[in-house]
Amino acid sequence: MEDQILLTRKSAELLAEKPKFLKKLRDTSVKLSIKENVVILEAESASNLLAVKNCLVAFNRGFGTAVAAMLLNDEYDIQVINLNDYTTSKKRQYELKARVIGSRGAIKDRLSRATSCFIKVKGKTISIIGTYQRLAIAFEAVDAILNGAKHETAFVIINKRLGELYINGSSRGISEETTGD
Repeated sequence: MEDQILLTRKSAELLAEKPKFLKKLRDTSVKLSIKENVVILEAESASNLLAVKNCLVAFNRGFGTAVAAMLLNDEYDIQVINLNDYTTSKKRQYELKARVIGSRGAIKDRLSRATSCFIKVKGKTISIIGTYQRLAIAFEAVDAILNGAKHETAFVIINKRLGELYINGSSRGISEETTGD
């Protein structure tokens, strides 16, 4: 099975400077070949191929190698929100990104801490990495903000969903060791 991913030139250059990260990706039995800014992936396992592709998507979206490599773990996933799904106006996209980031990054940091997810805003996208359950909570909160909800409403949503997680006995988040970049 074969797939490919187009990286930005900057990401492709950075990737070439990350031999430990590339080795970690290759250790999944996925063959990687890089030609300019295109990475060609070959693997027998669809799940390994998808995991490595997700790592490269995360790296391309601006996540550090430690966070991107978390996607090799089956418990983590990435969701990329395309702002074109909310508006095609460049001015409105800028405003939406500003709402998610907040003053000096305060809202984005608060969303990350509250959901134990990693959030990056880059170009026309907002990317989130976390465990499946917490990723769904973070997405719901960011989606609410993008659809015009007040910031506090988004945090009420987070608290409500986290409460449901705790009641249902699943409260895992990101460990202290993995929060570095």
